[in-house]
Amino acid sequence: MIDFKKSWVRYLPTTPEALRWGLYVIDAGYSLIPANTPYPPVLHPEDHMLSWERGRSLDSFTLVYITRGGGVFESETGGQSKIEAGNLFIVFPNEHHRYRPDPATGRDEYWVEFDGEQARRIMDHPGFSRKQPVIPLGHNEKVLSLFIEITECIERGSVGFEHLIATQTSQIAARVLTAAQQQSDRPADEIIQHACCRIMEQFDQTIDMNQLARESGMSLSGFRKKFIQATGLPPGKYHQQIRLNKADELLRQTDLLIGDIALQLGFENIYYFSRLFKQKTGCTPSAYRKQRGTAPHSFR
Repeated sequence: MIDFKKSWVRYLPTTPEALRWGLYVIDAGYSLIPANTPYPPVLHPEDHMLSWERGRSLDSFTLVYITRGGGVFESETGGQSKIEAGNLFIVFPNEHHRYRPDPATGRDEYWVEFDGEQARRIMDHPGFSRKQPVIPLGHNEKVLSLFIEITECIERGSVGFEHLIATQTSQIAARVLTAAQQQSDRPADEIIQHACCRIMEQFDQTIDMNQLARESGMSLSGFRKKFIQATGLPPGKYHQQIRLNKADELLRQTDLLIGDIALQLGFENIYYFSRLFKQKTGCTPSAYRKQRGTAPHSFR
């Protein structure tokens, strides 16, 4: 499992099978950039190196989603825009551009670079504009989840993963387009979406819900009420559900030991994890693994 507490990137070869699919991922990654640190924090190939002084131009599309902090994005056609958490910006092919985080805050960013005949048709939609490459997406849990799934799928490298990450990338594009078209002023919803994203990013850690409520500008009781209205679950149960969904995925798709899965997901011990898993599914993790290939459970 990827450690989402540090930067990570993978570049992929473009295979004949990926080309036939019509949309292929070139690279994907995640960066946590603390305040007042060099940018970019990871090494890239020479043709992808980015500096504010020189800028760069790529041959393909890149979607960059900011989940914390801020900065600046500048492109040849779109000009310069201030970037903040909840913004997604598009790097278009052969468009000279540059971007950097705000030194005072740093930022967290997810990205996926992609191309292909199908990708060109998707990104040719009028909702994606070189003149307006920054989209106020908000703290969108579903989009964040897709970015995380892409990085985890690449890390596992299972047979056919190129097709899966291509499909996940097209889903991001579809959700970005839909969210941009439906953007409205809903501050309470935005606060809860932000909280959901923070819980998802820190699913393997102990989360102080009092602190999360304070960050949301609410009392714990008010935050809990709003959270239940938006998601159908209290914040603690929502956190637990994400962990169990990850457990389902790891049991079906990896050969990790049960104890290692419990540890990676942040459970205090294997016994608590096994007991909770059995309460939700009716069988132990070991028994569930033997049923690998069945449809995944929904742990609500």
